[in-house]
Amino acid sequence: MKIEFYNDNPNGFWNDTINILVENEAQNSIIIKCAKRFKDGESNNDWYCATVKDANGSVVLSAMCTPPFNVVLYGTGNKIDTNAVELLVRELHNAGYILNGVTGEKVLAEMFSECYTKLANKNSYIRVRLNSMVLKELSDIDDFASGFLREITEEDLCYLPFWFKEWAIDCNQEIGDIAGYAENIKNQTGKNLLYVWVDKTPVSMAGLQAPMVNGTNIGRVYTPPHYRNKGYGTACVWHLSKLLLDKGNKFVSLFADADYPVSNKVYQKVGFRNVCLYQEMKFE
Repeated sequence: MKIEFYNDNPNGFWNDTINILVENEAQNSIIIKCAKRFKDGESNNDWYCATVKDANGSVVLSAMCTPPFNVVLYGTGNKIDTNAVELLVRELHNAGYILNGVTGEKVLAEMFSECYTKLANKNSYIRVRLNSMVLKELSDIDDFASGFLREITEEDLCYLPFWFKEWAIDCNQEIGDIAGYAENIKNQTGKNLLYVWVDKTPVSMAGLQAPMVNGTNIGRVYTPPHYRNKGYGTACVWHLSKLLLDKGNKFVSLFADADYPVSNKVYQKVGFRNVCLYQEMKFE
């Protein structure tokens, strides 16, 4: 086993891993997005990525980290090599990297967490469990809620920052400030990145998270409590997914809170199917 770091060679990480990552592209949307930014020179100095290769030079484990976020892992073919995980943990620790957590397929994340916390004398806890889901063909739905999908405009800034905050609370994400959300939304306006479902007034939202190689990822799906159980979320996600498929994407993917069955049922009704169980673990 041999580990390779790519801090000074972002193209090398992309070249060594992209064909492996796209084999399970929906699952690896986070790594692919970050690796592309790294390759394109959009990284910060504290970003790092690594692979562990076997005796034949084949990549068996890929890792990408954009602090302060977790290190994200993928075991090639979703196969877990214990020796590769132990080597990665040991070399990251010896190099002085301080890890805030790990994200990856459940068993892989747990194995990495167990190795790292033992070596670094830390504790870990599960922050969230996510179903990695993919849609290649839409389900037939005849009874859509009334309304239509449209891209956001500047007029939506009066309420969308508050929806962003409520989405973060509902999804157990880091909560930002309203001004920061407003600036984020301004930057997305007019770029086909964020959409709302409108039934006389906006009632639900969904946005694009990360274009990949063959598909794209959506997120920030949110319907205010007083508009729920009316089919608005289903209509919004279905029509946005159709828009993306019609643009030539081979699939649409998303991550859904595994412990929130309501949203999972919505996505399954639209046509999404589970790929794997993702787990985000934090160290303390």
